[in-house]
Amino acid sequence: MTSTPSPALAPTIAVLGAGRLGTVLAGALRAAGFTVHGPLRRDAEFSTVDLAILCVPDAAISDAAATARSRAHRLAHVSGATGLDGVDLSIHPLQTFTGGEPPEVFAGIGAAVDGRTDVDLALATEIATTLGMHPFRVDDAHRASYHAAASFASNFVLTVLDAAEELANEAGVERAHLVPLVRQAVENWAASGTAAVLTGPIARGDEETVARQRAASGRRGDLFDALAAATRDLAGREDDA
Repeated sequence: MTSTPSPALAPTIAVLGAGRLGTVLAGALRAAGFTVHGPLRRDAEFSTVDLAILCVPDAAISDAAATARSRAHRLAHVSGATGLDGVDLSIHPLQTFTGGEPPEVFAGIGAAVDGRTDVDLALATEIATTLGMHPFRVDDAHRASYHAAASFASNFVLTVLDAAEELANEAGVERAHLVPLVRQAVENWAASGTAAVLTGPIARGDEETVARQRAASGRRGDLFDALAAATRDLAGREDDA
């Protein structure tokens, strides 16, 4: 659920970058009551605004900021990994987007925010809150670890699930049959943390079964080895607790 912007918020916003997040963010800001230009191409001309939000790849932020600075009183980006060089504030929605989500997609998710000044930080925080997000501050010194955590929680999970789907298909098992298992594992983790809910042959010390799984992993063998080693470490921490 979104709320009406307060008078302290920037009344005019340009969203530069018409990719997945830029498209969804522009629609959500407009639905929340902001005057929004865009989503626009990163090199598009636009009237002077109070805030320009750069929804561009990290490598393009510096150039986009230099181009937009003369037409915006403040600049923001939506990167989780890049510092505030060239911009005044940042808002990183902690979510994955396809580009077709409704404005309500921001409701209830986390948002990493930061600002050069207290006023900038307050603006980032209030925009996030207006869209229904739960803001938390991540400064430049901790961006790398924060963004790595996001990759582990999203991108790397998809890599593991792709391996699971491939092996399941070899056994004649469809992806849909794995979905309840994945959902329950995530729900258990959300409720109690990893160590408390770890199951499977490694947690039981059943190395014979692990060896059979490794032999069946085919081209995914290196990934299996890395994950098995990390899981043994995790099981060991649980044993020592």
